[in-house]
Amino acid sequence: MSEPGSPLVVVIGSVNIDHVVVADAFPSPGQTVLGRTARITLGGKGANQAVAAASGGVRTAMIARVGDDVEADKARAGLVAEGVDVHAVTTVPGAETGTAWITVAAGDNTIIVVSGANHQWPSEGDPTDGAGAEAAVVLAQLEIPLDVVQRAAAACRGRFLLNAAPAAELPDELISRCDVLIVNEHEQAAVSGQPDAESAKEPAAVRKAHAALRARGAKAVVTTLGEAGAIITDTDGTSTELPAVPAAVVDTTGAGDAFTGVFAARLAAGDSLLAAARLGIAAGSLAVRVPGARHHHADLDTLRAIASTMGKD
Repeated sequence: MSEPGSPLVVVIGSVNIDHVVVADAFPSPGQTVLGRTARITLGGKGANQAVAAASGGVRTAMIARVGDDVEADKARAGLVAEGVDVHAVTTVPGAETGTAWITVAAGDNTIIVVSGANHQWPSEGDPTDGAGAEAAVVLAQLEIPLDVVQRAAAACRGRFLLNAAPAAELPDELISRCDVLIVNEHEQAAVSGQPDAESAKEPAAVRKAHAALRARGAKAVVTTLGEAGAIITDTDGTSTELPAVPAAVVDTTGAGDAFTGVFAARLAAGDSLLAAARLGIAAGSLAVRVPGARHHHADLDTLRAIASTMGKD
C-alpha cells in the first residue's frame, strides 16, 4: 500500500478484457488444436502496469478509455481493488472496451489485441489533463494511439517512461523524450532497427542497440530478456547485466508488465535504475509462476527479499 503523500505514477494506456486459452502447443496456420482451459480476465498493458505500480509502494493513477459496456465496470472495479485511482478512466459512448485474445502454450504466449475504446481519444490537447505536471513518473505503452503517447510525453514534467510494446518503429522526437525506454528483445529490434530479434538477445547486440537509441535521444534504456534477466544502460552510458530470478514458468503473459510497473514505481520513489530494475525482475519472476496477465502482486518487502538474492548496486 502507498502512503497518501507518496510520489505519483500516472499510467496512460490501455484497459482490456483478456480471453485466455491454454493449450499444449500453438496451432499452425489452418490447423486446429485442442485447448486445455479457457478463461476471461482483466488486462491491457496499461492497466496491468498500473496495478503493478500500485504494488510498488507509490500512489498510482490510471488514464484510459473504456466502452459503455459491463466490461468497463469490471475493469474499473479491478483497478480500484488493487489501489489504482480510476477517476481519469473515461467512458467512450457507443464504444466497446478493448479485448485481447491470448494463447498460452509451451511456456510462451501469443496475443492479438482488438483496441476498441483504447484508440478513441481527443485529437488534440494534453491527454493527461494536467496530471503529467504533478506526476513523478508518467508511464506509457503503445496500445493507445502514438499521437496520444507523444502528447503525454510532451506534458510530462517529471520522468517519462515508455514501454515500447507492442513492437513498433518510433519517431526520434518521441525517443528523445524518454527518460527511460523499456523494451524486450523483439521491441528492441523494431525500435532500434535490428532485423533479428534472436540475435538481439546477445549482450553485445543489446549494448549496440542501446547506444543507437541513446544517440537518438533516449536518456536510459532497459531491455528485459526473460530467463536471461535484463540489461540496463544508464544515463552515463554504463551498461549492466542483471540476472533473472529462477522460477517455474506457468505463463509469461504479463511478466513484462509486472517488471515495468514496479520499475516505474520505484523510480518515482527515488530508487536508482539498477535498484528499481532488480525489484522489477523480482516482480516478473513471481508473475510467470501463475496464469493470467494481471496478478495479485507481492508487497514491497517480499520483492525486496527476492531482489536481495541478486546482489547489490
